[in-house]
Amino acid sequence: MRLRALLATAMLLGIAVAATAQITVSTEAFNNATVQPAGPRTGSAGKNFFNIEGNNNGQFASFGVADFNAANLGIGQPVADVVGIRVKLTEDRAAFSAAGSIRFWLTEDTTTSIDPGTPPPIAWDASDLPNGLGGQLSPRYELGTGTYTPTADGTLFEYTLSLSPAAKSYLITQLNSAGTIRLIVSPADNAVAATYAGYSHSTLAGPTLELDLVPVPEPASLVALFVGVTGLAGMAVRRKKA
Repeated sequence: MRLRALLATAMLLGIAVAATAQITVSTEAFNNATVQPAGPRTGSAGKNFFNIEGNNNGQFASFGVADFNAANLGIGQPVADVVGIRVKLTEDRAAFSAAGSIRFWLTEDTTTSIDPGTPPPIAWDASDLPNGLGGQLSPRYELGTGTYTPTADGTLFEYTLSLSPAAKSYLITQLNSAGTIRLIVSPADNAVAATYAGYSHSTLAGPTLELDLVPVPEPASLVALFVGVTGLAGMAVRRKKA
C-alpha cells in the first residue's frame, strides 16, 4: 500500500510539474492605428507612428489600437494558462511629446476596421474622457496603466499588465484558435502625448506583445514522465528487497 501511495503521489507531482512548465513568446503588431477625432490617422504616418494623446491636444487627441496575430507567436501546442502579459513600445520622440499616463485594454472586437475610411470606422470620442473610447471596440477588458516620460528615440518602454479571469479566458481562446489579439492604448489623463513607433516604422520596432504561457503537456511527454516515475519506483522496490 505504501508503494502504491508513493507511486500515485509521484505521478501527481510529476504531472503538476509538467503542467506548470512555462514558456515566453512574443510578436510584433501586424497593424496599428492612431485614432483621432477625424478617425484613424491617414497616410504612412498612421502606420509608422503610434500615438496616444489626451484631449488637451485638440484635433490630435487619440487612442492607439494594435493588432497581433496569435499564429505568429509560434506556440505549437494548446495553451492552458497565461501567467504574464507585457506590452513593449519603442519611443519615437516628437517636439510635442508630453509626459503622462496611459491605459491598456484587451478588446473582443477584432472585426471593426482600424484603417482610414469614409465614414471613419472609429474615432476619438471627447464625451468619454480621458480614454476617448466611448462604447467603441467593446466588449473590452482593462489591463492596467503605465506612464510615459519623453526620453529619446529608441527608448524601450515595457509595461507589465494583468488579466482578469474573463480577460484571461478570452485571451486563451484567441491563442488556441490562432486568432487576432487586439489591444487598445488610451490616454489616462488629458495632457499626455505619448509618441511611439508603429509597426511599419523604418528603423524602430512597433508595438510588441510578450506573454508568459503554460502549455497543455503533450501526451507523449506525460507517457515518458509516467515511465520514468514507474522506473524509479521499481528501482526503489529492488533496493528494498536487496
